[in-house]
Amino acid sequence: MMRIKPPSSGNRTNPPVNWSDKILRECIGEEPPPCQAACPLDIRVREKLRLMQQGKLPEALAVVLERCPFPGILGRICTHPCEAACTRNSLDQPIAVAGLKRYLADLAPDAGLNVAPGLDRPQPVAVVGGGPAGLMAAYELRRFGYPVTLFEAEPFLGGALRLYIPPYRLPREVLEREVSVVEKLGATVRLRTRLGRDIHLEDLRRDFAAVFLALGAHKGLSLQIPGANLNGVRNGLSFLMAVNEGTPPPVGRRVAVIGGGKAALDAALSAWRAGAEEVHLLYPRTADLMPAPASEVEEARREGVQFHFLTQPVRLLGEDRVRGLVAQKTELGEPAASGRSCPMPVPGSEFTLEVDTVIPAVGQTADFAFFGPGLAFDTATIFKLESDPVTLATRIPGVFAGGDLVTGPQSAVDAFAAGRRAALAIHCSLQGEPLPRELPPLTSRGTNLIVDTSGVGITSRQPMPDLSLEARRVQPDAEVELGFTDASARAEADRCLACACSQCVKHCTFLQYYVQEFPGTEKGLVRLLAERGPADPLIPYSCHYCGLCQAVCPQDLHAGRPCLSAREALVARGQGPLPPHKGIQNFVKWGASPTFALSRPDPATGKAARVFFPGCSLAGHASEVVKAAYAHLRRKLPDTGIMLNCCGAPSYFMGERDVMLRIIDKVGAEMAKLGAREVIVACTHCYQTFQEFLPEVKTRTIYEVLNEVGLPEGASSPAAAIFNIQDACGARQAPQIHDAVRRLVADLGYEVEEMAHNRERSICCGSGGMVPAVAPEMAKKMTDFRLSEAIRDLVTYCASCRARLAKAGHPTLHVLDLPFNPAWQQTKTQPPPHSLIRWWRRWRLKRYFGKL
Repeated sequence: MMRIKPPSSGNRTNPPVNWSDKILRECIGEEPPPCQAACPLDIRVREKLRLMQQGKLPEALAVVLERCPFPGILGRICTHPCEAACTRNSLDQPIAVAGLKRYLADLAPDAGLNVAPGLDRPQPVAVVGGGPAGLMAAYELRRFGYPVTLFEAEPFLGGALRLYIPPYRLPREVLEREVSVVEKLGATVRLRTRLGRDIHLEDLRRDFAAVFLALGAHKGLSLQIPGANLNGVRNGLSFLMAVNEGTPPPVGRRVAVIGGGKAALDAALSAWRAGAEEVHLLYPRTADLMPAPASEVEEARREGVQFHFLTQPVRLLGEDRVRGLVAQKTELGEPAASGRSCPMPVPGSEFTLEVDTVIPAVGQTADFAFFGPGLAFDTATIFKLESDPVTLATRIPGVFAGGDLVTGPQSAVDAFAAGRRAALAIHCSLQGEPLPRELPPLTSRGTNLIVDTSGVGITSRQPMPDLSLEARRVQPDAEVELGFTDASARAEADRCLACACSQCVKHCTFLQYYVQEFPGTEKGLVRLLAERGPADPLIPYSCHYCGLCQAVCPQDLHAGRPCLSAREALVARGQGPLPPHKGIQNFVKWGASPTFALSRPDPATGKAARVFFPGCSLAGHASEVVKAAYAHLRRKLPDTGIMLNCCGAPSYFMGERDVMLRIIDKVGAEMAKLGAREVIVACTHCYQTFQEFLPEVKTRTIYEVLNEVGLPEGASSPAAAIFNIQDACGARQAPQIHDAVRRLVADLGYEVEEMAHNRERSICCGSGGMVPAVAPEMAKKMTDFRLSEAIRDLVTYCASCRARLAKAGHPTLHVLDLPFNPAWQQTKTQPPPHSLIRWWRRWRLKRYFGKL
């Protein structure tokens, strides 16, 4: 992540950016992880798996139950879009989210039944249809407290879950236990009650405050080819119904299934269990375009299903009963309006399959015969019931609809999601309230979250134990997937990356201390500053303002900016800087005073085309180096003047922006007086300040200039040495300075070994932001963090960094020591001089330059 120009914090002509608002608007740290975003029920998958990693299994199940009261069902039959979105897909294999949901549900099978209805409300609501959408709607409406009557045409609840999903995928005891939660919540259930026969829509509208239609899509589409009416052709839905009723029809030796969805796969596997020796599945598109999950396709291959992709039936053979099927190869043409590529027949590619049974599973629709007269629906042409995409309200007042009735055949999790949305919409309608801005999703959605997977190890997905192929034939209703063991469930949960964007917190000691919630984000800091900042000024003053957060943020956001704004607000109210900052205020005041400040042209020429501005710290810490460096500049660049002064950066960091502006204005006036149009700085904070607040002056660092004019004669050393480089925070967004310093070290004959955090991602040494004066423990943690990566002697180009790291006991040099300090081998282990010595050196340095 390389940036050249820092984002403006507001100079004298442009209004400052409101960084608090910007962070709240643009920070992606609280975006849902990909798994949750893909889940139509918005299950907090990441939190579930984090709790499992901690061994908190009841708490993990509670996370599932808050949005999915049917975990045993969905843990077995969900199409798990969460797994398709899992970040681990780009590394190895996705987390077995559905299998872990099932594991939790099986540990405490009755946990979801321990739920209470809401406070009683007077408006009764009718739910028509006992499938996934109707069950979820009834559940949520009872949680709101409404009297609910659920009407179901069949003698049992479950709808498509019971009618079409075989027991080997969804055991009936699991289904019956979990759907019973609706009655346990107090809903009235009327079975064997069909809309349009036993009850009528107009009656429901009269007797109930609202009606939710969740009738599903139970009419299977037939093949539109010759021979489709022969005996032995059995619609996929009716075939699965017969299987689930325990009366599978005879299928013969060879079966052909037409389709590519889950119903087609279930029909194929059920035909195999019913005794078929060969099962062929024909699909006119490629394998990757099949609606059925790839994992289930592979499982069907294991059971012997033969797949014929890019193949479609042309006609069925036989006189009274089907004897064969003529198929034709296809190729993908242009996408249709739906976005799916249309299969096109390949001329001359026909072939014949001998079959005894053909099971079309090519789609389904709803039966709209329940509409009575006068409701303005043409039931001969309707394929999907129209409802508002947000509220699920139909054109009939008080009537809502959702699930497969509206969308066409979708997955069970989509239908459950529609039931939840419908319940909320009905509740808001009956209470006369607007829908909330954040609505339960109806389907998978995207996320703006960016997940850093660098350094993540490769791990294998835990295999799900299953029933042997022999046992499946002997026990056709026995559940195939046997579930995770305790050990395998924990191992699989441990693979979760807990996807979040917490790069700023991960790299910042300050944010780690103050932002406690997960995931930690800059938004959390902004909220904390709003809640506690004015009363607890130590919070904003504990930020080092180093900018590492911005360097690692994929959105280029700077947590230090709102802290700086908070400091400026405290100063405006007379509450800042804090009392311990008094010494820094005096440091700036005296550093910019005539006692220590100096402006002179080149003493040899009396001109100043440019000036050398060593800054406050270097002048006090290494005055002899300043002398030698200036002498070299004068030799290489005649007409170079000298300025000893403060740029005002410490005042800026403390929130005293006006003080900094007064100082930089005086510096600018002095440069104009000298006639200088360029400044050569040694301090990167000076560089930053000049760039932003004195942009009319050309600013470069001495390190870049030395790359151009060359080093002093004899500066190179034959002695081998390897250094780590501590990049200064002030140069974080200036890669040309990083490069210049490294070239200097190389030109002097030394090697550089980079630390993990370097260049724009360098760690603050702990002296930045004027923090040590008010939060010394925080500053020490930052210093320790920096030194944790330093295995070599350090070279830096910030005098404050050198002082801080040397004081902590690590051998550290300023890079100008190498060419301009012959005794640098001794200097690197010396602690920084006392402040009084630094003032004395600065005073003497002024006198020295004044006498040149």
